[in-house]
Amino acid sequence: MQTAQTLNQKPKTRCIRSRRVVLMLAAVTLSLVHAARAQPIGTDISGLNLCLYGDCEARGAYAADPFGMTNPGNLAVGMLMYVPRGVAVTGSYFRLNAGGVGVNIESPSVTVASDPWVFQVNVIYAEGGGAVRSLPGSDLNLQTRMVRLGVGVDLGKTALQLAGLSVGLLAGVPGTTSDLDVSISGFKVADSNETHELGLTPGFAWRTGSHDWFRVGGFLNAERHHQSSQTLDPSTFQFVQQHGTTNAWFARAGLSLLPLVPFGYTEGTAPSAEFLREVKVAADVQYSNISALGEPTRSGQTGYFGGDVLLLPDAWNPVSDYVRPYLIGGVDTDGGWGLGSGIYGNGILEAFSCNPAYSSRPIAESLGHRVDIWAATCAVMLPF
Repeated sequence: MQTAQTLNQKPKTRCIRSRRVVLMLAAVTLSLVHAARAQPIGTDISGLNLCLYGDCEARGAYAADPFGMTNPGNLAVGMLMYVPRGVAVTGSYFRLNAGGVGVNIESPSVTVASDPWVFQVNVIYAEGGGAVRSLPGSDLNLQTRMVRLGVGVDLGKTALQLAGLSVGLLAGVPGTTSDLDVSISGFKVADSNETHELGLTPGFAWRTGSHDWFRVGGFLNAERHHQSSQTLDPSTFQFVQQHGTTNAWFARAGLSLLPLVPFGYTEGTAPSAEFLREVKVAADVQYSNISALGEPTRSGQTGYFGGDVLLLPDAWNPVSDYVRPYLIGGVDTDGGWGLGSGIYGNGILEAFSCNPAYSSRPIAESLGHRVDIWAATCAVMLPF
């Protein structure tokens, strides 16, 4: 016959045993990860920031594109093309899936133009989690908050009179944070916090020729974040605390062409001329270097190739007075690809645009074989 004292001790004993089992499972899992030389999680997650700079979009080649707002050198180009004085409100949403990890990214921005200057406020919020491929039985949760301020100017319209040249700068507001934790069977085995200290992105864009058929551009993104983390030591079952910095920089340059314009095939109002005039091709090259706390530095180069084409010339488009649809797509040298559409307003709807897209990129091996991204960016421009 069991005594009351014995009965009262059972739940506590089971709790202690359960905790030991979890710790043993965590130790075995972490040991397997180190033995398998799994891809560093921190470096992979830092690399996902590239999604905010163009390479997770369908086309992937944006450094010289006037609609590629990831390059601050294009801030003045894309905005002033439509609204010399006014405001643009833009909303972007990304659904990012990597293995068992899913992340929602929201990025609204407000841009104000007063020719030749453009100013922007951009907010980025990301939250998600799920099972990590390189940590069997684990559950990851992450949250990121960023605020960026931007300025751009068309130097051809200033006293410098540098025709076709625009420059810009994006700067992250210090003090925003990114949080990440990893649990196994409900027991936290790693916890990390990053405080954003430095985030600067200078860029330039230059255009020339009939219909601005030739464009080049480039930007450099430099990031420095203070990081503090605590990780379970599988040999002692004690948490080890670390402090340091995450340093990353991404250099990107490219060109964008309307290749048929110089050959005279695009003159006139015929549907064929209109179609050929809108054919665009682009290519970017990117160099990245990422150093996360406690992980080896990773560097690499990637080439991006993409293009746009008008789906229907205005003469064949029954709603051309309101909407002009484009097809966009691209590939990269890492085996990534993307496909999407550009829906641009015309006439009384000229102020509206929307770009839904899908892309698949192999950029976070520790989370999943590929990162699949569903994205949509919509904007409205209002003159004043």
